[in-house]
Amino acid sequence: MTCYTLQLTGDGLPSGAREVPLAELVSTYLRASAPRAFCDACLAVAVREPVEAVRRTVEGLTEPAQFTRKTGRCRTCRSTKRIVTRAEPRRLQASSVRAAG
Repeated sequence: MTCYTLQLTGDGLPSGAREVPLAELVSTYLRASAPRAFCDACLAVAVREPVEAVRRTVEGLTEPAQFTRKTGRCRTCRSTKRIVTRAEPRRLQASSVRAAG
């Protein structure tokens, strides 16, 4: 498993350096930045990792419904394209109530 160094400070990520999987790095950044949404390229710059690796990671994060992938406006570059953001807790609760009912 490839690990990445998490040592970003002042931009929503924990301070200090430690090795973490890229999925954890990306999900930590998205949770800290919620409700902001980012395109893959801007997210890659924010977490300081290659865009292709971030794109693959983001596709995997949308599976557990904690993150939403849709067409929208990126918070950083302001372009309208595919973006990712943390799913709103209210939407998660509504989804589980519908699934249970």
